[in-house]
Amino acid sequence: RAPPAFYAAMIESLEGAVGRILDTLDRAGAGSNTLVIFTSDNGGTRSARPTGLRGFKGTTFEGGIRVPCLARWPGVLAAGATCDAPAQTIDLTASILRAAGAGTGALDGRDVLGALAAGRTIPDRPLFWRGRRGEKTWRAVRDGSLKYVSLRNGAKREEYLFDLAGDPGETNDLLAARGGDAARLKGLLETWEGEVRPRRPAYSVQDPR
Repeated sequence: RAPPAFYAAMIESLEGAVGRILDTLDRAGAGSNTLVIFTSDNGGTRSARPTGLRGFKGTTFEGGIRVPCLARWPGVLAAGATCDAPAQTIDLTASILRAAGAGTGALDGRDVLGALAAGRTIPDRPLFWRGRRGEKTWRAVRDGSLKYVSLRNGAKREEYLFDLAGDPGETNDLLAARGGDAARLKGLLETWEGEVRPRRPAYSVQDPR
């Protein structure tokens, strides 16, 4: 919750640090065969506002999960190439393994950088998010341009449906108007949560009192 000037100073410092890394690679002669990825694990804090996106770090609104992702891979990725398909950081795991010549096995992620290098289209697939902070549990699923968001805060429940194609700022809640789409996405989310639930017994700690 620091003043915006603090956030701006942090960004400037980060930019300089990234520049030093790239310069060091170039001086060592490794810049031409090194894949460099810049991204973030979450959206901006409250100090990062305004961005035109709803929410911030800790939520599953776009302001909490939409992040920059830039890659420099000379001779493989064309300078200025872009990819508009939504992706997640788990896709970078598959991309890095493929770049290193290793198999990707049964990973959930996809080799998005390889697809971008080859000019291939990344097929649509549902994307899921879930996070818990204290009493709050944020969930979301995106399929195509439609996105369902759920918030549980104790006994309080909130649900939203957005069409990101024309509303990336999530200002128009379509939940009431498109109940069928909301139910379909909610079903996808519930199925996914069942698939990723840990198989091992829940961990417990004995109360020392």
